[in-house]
Amino acid sequence: MKILGIFGLIILVFVGCTSVEYQQMQNERERLRAVYEEARLKNDRRTSKDRLEQEILGTWQFLGIEVLESGLSNEIERTAIALDELSRKNLTIRFFEQNGIHFYEGNNGSIRVTGKFSVYVERIAEVLYPELCMNRSSGIRPGVFLFNERSGGIFDGLPGTSNVLIFVQGNQLHLTLGAGSALTLEGWVQRDGIRYSFERVK
Repeated sequence: MKILGIFGLIILVFVGCTSVEYQQMQNERERLRAVYEEARLKNDRRTSKDRLEQEILGTWQFLGIEVLESGLSNEIERTAIALDELSRKNLTIRFFEQNGIHFYEGNNGSIRVTGKFSVYVERIAEVLYPELCMNRSSGIRPGVFLFNERSGGIFDGLPGTSNVLIFVQGNQLHLTLGAGSALTLEGWVQRDGIRYSFERVK
């Protein structure tokens, strides 16, 4: 009976040790999984950023504007778009790299602008949102030059706050204002915005 009790105690100690070791292994596994996931997300953002900063290099000619989501009436919308498109028919912008630094220069008739640019990639609700960031060196603000921005300064905030989504598809560059995800009471909601399209000319 005494031997049986000692044997049972040994089993309890062994099971207890095994249980503690198992929990430690589980905790380490979870920690490694979290580290891996964080590294993967950073790599996804870095890969997307690097790819877009290379794809955008070149000279782009303004093509047109498309309202993807609007509360305006069709007539007002068409008139506003027609005026904006007319004022941009000769607009070109060149993105280039020198000594590892990204620059832009644009012109539209007598208007000339220059500065630096970068791409910032944000991840919201498992979706990557690449944003174009522009810092002016000379000329009018890039938001005014590109989008006839009437107030504020969409490129004037911290990196990743421009709210100008960038997408390159073949020989076309799309810059979209007011797009992305918004958190509402119903959860994440996709907003479409207004898309400005450009065609590669060089």
